[in-house]
Amino acid sequence: MPPSKMLPPSEPSVSTKRVGRRPKAEGSKKADLSRDAVVLCAVAIAKNESLSDVSMVRLGRELGVAAGLIHYYMGSRDGLISAVINQAFKERLQLLPLFTGDWRVDAEAFARASVESLTQWPGMATYVLTENRFRLFQRVAPGETDYGLAYFDHIGRMLKNANFSGPNAAVAYHLLMLFISVIAAEKENKQAPGLHADFISGYLARHSEQQYPGAMFLAAPFSGIESDTTFERGLSVLLDGIELWRTPSC
Repeated sequence: MPPSKMLPPSEPSVSTKRVGRRPKAEGSKKADLSRDAVVLCAVAIAKNESLSDVSMVRLGRELGVAAGLIHYYMGSRDGLISAVINQAFKERLQLLPLFTGDWRVDAEAFARASVESLTQWPGMATYVLTENRFRLFQRVAPGETDYGLAYFDHIGRMLKNANFSGPNAAVAYHLLMLFISVIAAEKENKQAPGLHADFISGYLARHSEQQYPGAMFLAAPFSGIESDTTFERGLSVLLDGIELWRTPSC
């Protein structure tokens, strides 16, 4: 996602080359196990629990095989996590509407669809904000599409068509993705002030307005803020500022 840190040169985007002999698996279901089946199981876990719950051991348990067999198909946990994130990017792309030609309309649609998609994957937004690997490009198997790259390309085209310079477009992209990720993480971790209004008001009730006038000034309106309000107002302010960077069209 935000391109502040990409994969290091030692981590190519294409891998999943199987090394060694396929571990033995008894039973017809185990014998029919494939990379696609492993990825589907991992995606099911990531959409219902959390990305952090996806592991070789967990998948082996769910599929009734040894963890070594999962390793055979996915290469490593990195390959497994990247495959799940690639599916999340694919889903996010499918939610994006076609360009209208109005960059502001398109940027708003992009932001809304991206937040909506992130909230469907527990732990994904937190991963994006705390990990460096696979936030942008994915480690895909030969013949597979890197949907992280396709997503990056989508917004790049939008900003290019809107007459932003390359440097301004890059910063605009980065700011948008940070904003989207933080909003999604706030929802994911239930951090909106409005969800903690009782705690905020109860804590401040133990202190005097004379001692903390600024805190008392902010307390009531702050404790009423919800994630959706933050998103709408924040997106408007962000896009107003980005608009100033556009090169006027002839």
